[in-house]
Amino acid sequence: MKKFGIFLIAIVLGNFILAQESVKKDELYIQTYAKVAVEEMEMYQIPASITLAQGILETGNGQSILAQVGNNHFGIKCKNDWTGGRMYHDDDARGECFRKYTSAKESYRDHSLFLAERPYYKKLFQLDRKDYKAWAHGLRKAGYATNPKYAYMLINLIERYKLYQFDSLTSDNVDKKLAELYPDTYKSNNSIEKVDESSILLADANTKTVKIDVPQKTTPVKVTAKKVENVKKIAAVKTNNFEFPSSRIRIHPNGKVRYIILRKGDTLEDISKAYHISLNQLKSYNDLLFKDSLVINQKIFLDPKKKKGINKEHIVKEGEKMYDIAQENGISLIELYKRNLMFPGDEPKQGDRILLKGRKS
Repeated sequence: MKKFGIFLIAIVLGNFILAQESVKKDELYIQTYAKVAVEEMEMYQIPASITLAQGILETGNGQSILAQVGNNHFGIKCKNDWTGGRMYHDDDARGECFRKYTSAKESYRDHSLFLAERPYYKKLFQLDRKDYKAWAHGLRKAGYATNPKYAYMLINLIERYKLYQFDSLTSDNVDKKLAELYPDTYKSNNSIEKVDESSILLADANTKTVKIDVPQKTTPVKVTAKKVENVKKIAAVKTNNFEFPSSRIRIHPNGKVRYIILRKGDTLEDISKAYHISLNQLKSYNDLLFKDSLVINQKIFLDPKKKKGINKEHIVKEGEKMYDIAQENGISLIELYKRNLMFPGDEPKQGDRILLKGRKS
């Protein structure tokens, strides 16, 4: 009986130690990825608490095979539109295809895009960003996971680690919050001591240049609010929309050709470089050889479009032009004109029937 009691104590103690280790790993995961989650929240309005809780849950606090081998932190499967790296892993079925990324940060960005660009998650973005419970239940209802307890598991993690605090932060004050939550273990990766430059150039109100020496030791630097604003203006750089080019690629159902959705700040030159396509080829694929005007949210094809569409015809909506119809349906503009016995430059009226297959007689 005494031996059994010792054995029982050993089991309880062992489970306690394992639980403590799990908590430490969860906290390390939060310290590592909280800033990335808040940065994604600033850009896509997905609560950082939800993103972090999903990352902890899906990766087993960063220890899963998907995370370790494929940098996949959210269990996102390949789907038909995925053209990036792949890895295979047993999940709901054996040998399922999962997305493989070059970095954890790329996985976080693809997670944001996965939710933001799919219609079945659209209702989530009507919710209050600070209502993590509604987001958790909304994700489950939209089919993100098959586990019926998925929402409650996310909520439990958010409340256990007070992740909801990150939903009210900006990326600039994440370090301060982490230092407050984990004073014994967190060390900022963005401390002022790590500035490499020996000086910073600031422009004053009279456009003169002032040189401020930055101490080489750990002494903090006093900078006025006005100078900080000037630094921000000088250091402002264009957002890199193509940091993870593969995550932007979508597949058009008409011939499975690749395309991306144009965002603010995109240029044909940037797209050409990101996808290793010559500028002239890119213009040709998109009927832009004699037209350079681009519209935000339009499709930009990375492969040649097809000569005919999937559907038989298209009913013209108000304001639609032949170019819009060609891009939407993945059809060469010149072929669209030919099928409808129209000359380049001719435009249809609202309600006209434009053939996508066959030819008008």
